[in-house]
Amino acid sequence: MSFWRRQHAATQWEENLNDELRFHLEKQTALYVSAGMSPEDARRKALLEFGGLESVKEDCREHRRTFWLATLWTDLHYGLRMLRMNPGFAAIAILTLALGIGANTAIFSVLDAVVLKPLPYPQANRLVLIWTDIKNAGQTRVPSSGPDLFDIRHRSKLLQDVGGIWVGSAAVTGNGEPEQIKVGQTTANFLSLLGIPAAKGRLFTAEDESERSGPVIVITDGLWRRKFGGDENIIGRSLIIDGRALTVVGVMPATFRLIFPADASVPADVQAWVPFRYDLSGAPRDLNYLRPIGRLRSGATLPQAREELHSIAAQLRAEYPVDSKAGIDFEAFSLQQDTTRETQPAVLALFVGVGLVLLIACANVANLLLSRAGLRHREIALRATLGASRGRIIRQLLTESVFLSLLGGVAGLLLSWNAMKWLLALRPKSMVLLEGVKINFQVLGYAFAVSLLAGIIFGLAPSLQASKTDLNETMKGGGRGIVSGKQRFNSLLVATEVALGFLLLVGAGLMTRTFARLINVDTGFQPDHVLTFQISPPESRYPKDEDHVRLIYQLKKNLEALPGVESVGGVHLLPFDDYANWYSYYWRPGAAPQDQNTLLADHRSITPGFFKAMGIPLLAGRDFDDADNAARRRVVIVDESLAQQMWPNESGVGKELNVETIHEGDFSRATAVVVGVAKHTKYLQLAGNGRPQIYEPYAQSTREIMAFAIRTTGDPLALIGAVRAEVAKFDTNLPLAKVRPMEDYVREARAAARFTMLLALALAGLALALASIGIYGVTSYSVAQRKNEIGIRMALGAQASDILKIVLTQGMSAVCTGVAIGLALSLLVTPMLSSLLFGVRSTDVLTFVAVALFLSAVGLLACCIPAWRAMRVDPIVALRYE
Repeated sequence: MSFWRRQHAATQWEENLNDELRFHLEKQTALYVSAGMSPEDARRKALLEFGGLESVKEDCREHRRTFWLATLWTDLHYGLRMLRMNPGFAAIAILTLALGIGANTAIFSVLDAVVLKPLPYPQANRLVLIWTDIKNAGQTRVPSSGPDLFDIRHRSKLLQDVGGIWVGSAAVTGNGEPEQIKVGQTTANFLSLLGIPAAKGRLFTAEDESERSGPVIVITDGLWRRKFGGDENIIGRSLIIDGRALTVVGVMPATFRLIFPADASVPADVQAWVPFRYDLSGAPRDLNYLRPIGRLRSGATLPQAREELHSIAAQLRAEYPVDSKAGIDFEAFSLQQDTTRETQPAVLALFVGVGLVLLIACANVANLLLSRAGLRHREIALRATLGASRGRIIRQLLTESVFLSLLGGVAGLLLSWNAMKWLLALRPKSMVLLEGVKINFQVLGYAFAVSLLAGIIFGLAPSLQASKTDLNETMKGGGRGIVSGKQRFNSLLVATEVALGFLLLVGAGLMTRTFARLINVDTGFQPDHVLTFQISPPESRYPKDEDHVRLIYQLKKNLEALPGVESVGGVHLLPFDDYANWYSYYWRPGAAPQDQNTLLADHRSITPGFFKAMGIPLLAGRDFDDADNAARRRVVIVDESLAQQMWPNESGVGKELNVETIHEGDFSRATAVVVGVAKHTKYLQLAGNGRPQIYEPYAQSTREIMAFAIRTTGDPLALIGAVRAEVAKFDTNLPLAKVRPMEDYVREARAAARFTMLLALALAGLALALASIGIYGVTSYSVAQRKNEIGIRMALGAQASDILKIVLTQGMSAVCTGVAIGLALSLLVTPMLSSLLFGVRSTDVLTFVAVALFLSAVGLLACCIPAWRAMRVDPIVALRYE
């Protein structure tokens, strides 16, 4: 039905209603006239029996199904007029709601991007990440070996395909400036398994894994544009990687990124992919470095796949009872859920936090509406006198509330837009999914729903209160009875605001203490005044281990000669780097085969001087020197954790230890002599101790990537130019990567906790401000309503101190009640934050006491201003209107 037809039907209905009522009124009037009454008296009596024509009409209209639609525009128009008549009230209410709704929208956009939005792969819900558990070594979430991957691929019936990746580093030369990039070595099916086709060319095929085929590479859109200027004829051209020419067979779309969990060491900024060109199935079974990923078959579920993987692991344990498979098991996790595993608790906690902020905002606006209802009681009473039912009054007031909330929602969207810019500026690099934060249809829909719900929440109670109008009292001019019953409800709202604010302040306090502990945690090294950079000598120009050693040691010697340099050391991977660290077994000499695969430690290849450059104390023994080369007996330095584990209450220096090592690219096991014990150092994360450390001389265990740490006497950044020049003297085609102070690595390790802490503090500050305004507003309103009472008390001899006591007691009773409720709620809720905390208990007494005292002090301050005004009430002025 068209708009005009609906309007015509409504008009016709009104005319019919008037005719019907007129007929019944005239019939009743005629009946009284025939009984002997005068026409005037008969009509008057008929009208009294009807109870008022307008009231009857209103009742009839409300029984129409479309009545609420017919009156909606009228209610909205009237609500807008009322807001224009009270611009101060409207501005405060809209700003309060904008803060609550804007914060909710901003955090929901984070929740949508990080948790709710599927990963940018087709049918991403079918992608599973496979981890290895080595139970006999107490290790979980370990990479897999090549044979493991092939066993899973060939034995699984529920996984449609299984692929793997390992990320390394390589130098790109020949097209512009040399550049070091991250390169993923993959099985041929890895990229196609993710489900995104190449934007240009093709992905790998099984033939590309064969050594008989030419070396090929697939690159990112960014590398294509950077090195080839976006040449459309890129397919078939060569890219020089580590001195070898690789044929470009494909370019991935510009939006493609690898999205894996942080501990999978598969960085999102991989720039190229090459296929493995050797037999993975023939690699050592205890060489775990691959990150397997699988795709479920249609109809298969993750729990079913897990059971199948457990069964495959049991078969391997039976087939290799004394090998490294003795304690092996496989676990499968949804790639989506595993990627958000670490960030999801923080995001959900923040989402709950903004929900509490919105409730505080709603309580504030509800208080404003209750205060305003006291000024509108005559208007409401007049509406009721003219025939408006209580439901009609409630609907009118709710319409105004929802309209007000929608205006707040629009303002909140503008605030959330700027808040998201702030969020992205603070985003830790590890939170890759936060790059997708934006205002989309889901976020707009959420903002609208929250605005609508908020309007109902804060408008319902004031509407119900305002509609309970005593017509006789109001029309006689008293009206005080209308508001006298609202004090307890106002106090309840204040207590609710304080309780919710207490909960948010406790959460922010716990996160702040966590961050403080992370700042003060002992990393085991001194990151200040240390410049770092990374190189990856290409195999084509440095084919042998001695070539690598000569380059690294000579470069180290030249860097030590630079002005302002105190010491220089090299290490395979720096602390908190994003590459996968190599860790392997160690055991006592003479241990049985089954006992040689129970203890795991990080193995780090270092040069002499590394400990001094990084500020890592040597607790016993000596550092490596240039004489510790491949021709000499193998030596190692262990950290205090390993020494205490292997030789408790003894010196580890001079003891023998069996370790795994690398020589000419081959892994081998050898017995080494411990020549030193170093302080335990945190390499992977600040929280927790991590695995023990075994350090090997670089000359005895070379690596394809080497990082340098240069301790300086001044600003480390001032040394960058000299370092670049020194490296260029050796090889102009040897690019430097990650040229940055060591403090940057430590700062990034703290970034996630800092991000969560800042957001928690922002929410807590917002909640505190809103709660303070609410306490002040309610106390001020109470003083204004009790001005006559205060005047009478003062006229009867009450002192200013007595008035102060009365006002403060009333205001602080609600605050103290809120603090008590908030304390109880916090004791129940904060244990859920345990996974986000470090070095502090979820029920930390200091935090709880500090928040209680601080919130009470803020509440007292908010009550003091209205109390001061109450003390200055003039009894004569107050009683003049009595």
